[in-house]
Amino acid sequence: MKTETRQGISIVLPCYNPLPGWWQTLQEAICELERKLPGTPIEYIVSNDGSANLSLMNIPSLNGIPNLMLLDSVINEGKGSAIRKGAAMARGEIIVYTDIDFPFGTDPIVEMVRIFHDNPHCAFVYGNRGKDYFEMLPLKRRLVSKVLQVLNRFFLGKNITDSQAGIKGFRREILPQLLATRTNTFIFEIELILSLLQKGVKIHGLDVSVKPSVIFTDFSLKVLLREAASFMKIIIPIRLCKPHS
Repeated sequence: MKTETRQGISIVLPCYNPLPGWWQTLQEAICELERKLPGTPIEYIVSNDGSANLSLMNIPSLNGIPNLMLLDSVINEGKGSAIRKGAAMARGEIIVYTDIDFPFGTDPIVEMVRIFHDNPHCAFVYGNRGKDYFEMLPLKRRLVSKVLQVLNRFFLGKNITDSQAGIKGFRREILPQLLATRTNTFIFEIELILSLLQKGVKIHGLDVSVKPSVIFTDFSLKVLLREAASFMKIIIPIRLCKPHS
């Protein structure tokens, strides 16, 4: 499906079993961004990834927001899939995705817009989480995140300090690369960044801090095994294709 491109920003918000009150958080974030970026067309795309007992269409307060698009997917496929579905509908020249609870607030989105404005050659901006973020994680998630940091430096290079922060921004020219990813889980971001690095895309990091009010859930063993399998599917073809010295 083709979408009409327009100047402005598209914000894609993947959603799976969000905590109660999430739509109030969304409404507050929309008000903040409209105030911080006056005169800039902004659209918001909520991509529901098969949440249990949740239909976006049944929330009257959301239906009254004219620049908000609601996508309901019946099947839970994973965060990567939800982001692709939302991004496919985006019309803005700049596309940002972040979690539905805006864990890093709205300031990083404003800063990404500034980076793209000031750096014409930069096409992709990723959030770089600080020490405070990892200290707030449950032990299991903290260990997984640290392992991923080590693997990122090995496979993505020392210049990419964080691939898994839940906020990224990119110019529309990057959209085909995002839509071409095949990983459905949150590991898809490693696949995306690898693709961008191979194409020589200019990438910029942005330090982000998590809001104190954010509540982190832990990973189950099933999720860990699924993510490990997804990671291997991304990495093994690269290792096989890498020329031997």
